[in-house]
Amino acid sequence: MRKITFTLPAPFPLVNRTSGYSHFTAARQKNQMQREVAAVAYHLRPSVPFERAHVLIERHSVGTPDTDNLWGSAKRLLDCLTTPALLNVRKEGARQRTKNKRGLGFIVDDAPKHLTLEVRGVKCRLCEQKTVVTITEIMSAKVVA
Repeated sequence: MRKITFTLPAPFPLVNRTSGYSHFTAARQKNQMQREVAAVAYHLRPSVPFERAHVLIERHSVGTPDTDNLWGSAKRLLDCLTTPALLNVRKEGARQRTKNKRGLGFIVDDAPKHLTLEVRGVKCRLCEQKTVVTITEIMSAKVVA
């Protein structure tokens, strides 16, 4: 079982602070999040993304946000952890390309079959604010016949 842990120097921004901006400002904010994660954790990236993973995101901040705001705000950070491009094959055999250009390749996808997510809000002092991300690989039980 592999585990990756890294710490961002500030709490990730909440939806209340990021909604309502223009498309260009929102894109700039998403790119900034991707650069922050890459700067802190790019050297920790696995050679092959985790097929199934448990991701724990702890947002240490002065105040504790409400639950829906906390979970919705984690999306931008979670998007940075997925693979940049994933090739999906539908039942009919047609191929559909799903792109996430800001993905850094820690986990395959953020769909429920690949990910269990836990987001916590932790109250702390102003000087202790941060975001701690822990990615734990979930090993699939393979049956040997």
